Amino acid sequence: MSRSYEPSRLATRFSVAPSVPSASFLLPAFALLLAFVLQLGTPHCLAAQTPDPGELAERLRTGMEEADISGDDDTLGRMAILARRAVTAFPDDALLNHYMGYALYLRAGRTMETDTGAAHALLEEAGSYLERSIEIEPIAESHALLSSSLGMRIDGPVSAMRLGGASGAAMDRAKAMGPGNPRVRLLEGISAVHTPKTFGGGHEVALEHFLAAIELFAEDAPQPPLPAWGHAETYAWLGQTHVALGQVEAARTAYERALELEPGYVWVREVLLRALGG
Repeated sequence: MSRSYEPSRLATRFSVAPSVPSASFLLPAFALLLAFVLQLGTPHCLAAQTPDPGELAERLRTGMEEADISGDDDTLGRMAILARRAVTAFPDDALLNHYMGYALYLRAGRTMETDTGAAHALLEEAGSYLERSIEIEPIAESHALLSSSLGMRIDGPVSAMRLGGASGAAMDRAKAMGPGNPRVRLLEGISAVHTPKTFGGGHEVALEHFLAAIELFAEDAPQPPLPAWGHAETYAWLGQTHVALGQVEAARTAYERALELEPGYVWVREVLLRALGG
């Protein structure tokens, strides 16, 4: 299943790619988190041996990013289950709530083309976790993902009236909190791809956002377990934008750069580059 442009949707970040076998490098993370899940079944699951929330957040961060890049839907689903267990044990941890929302958001993107209703349900739940994360300790990425989660649920004039303003307000808060955050700029660019020119979007606008995000990634160094995704993905969206503007060789260069950053990027290698031909 390929990620494609859908002009009717606003502020969406698709992560749809062919499924591949689980990557062996995820096993240490699963071992730690599986032990944690088993502990949750006992009355004293929050005893001294319970993993630290920060360590759990880092395991979830790296595991979800690796699963997304490798196109491993099964692993991503397991990470979502483990994230739910973690946030159940630590409901007041901002980053665990953030990564729970992020996991649901990624799964929704992979479901959108085959089951819109299920995808919208996942996005609505993702929004609730992102809102909880913001309530506890806001970060720019939580606001930006909330904006995208709301925008992806827009499927007509009625939902646009109901969700469009909230999506825009969340993105404004993200930009105010993280003016130099490349993930915010990336999501703003994806929003522009799916927003008609008459409403301030379009591929020319998106191109500016993606190029700005690439510049910002050069200085991006978030401390774990803060979010760090998006560098290679920005080149993937930049390439798609070049294609839409008829700039095929520029698109190829962007895709090749994405693979330099993430050689295992299935979406780029198996879908986007093949679509170019040659």
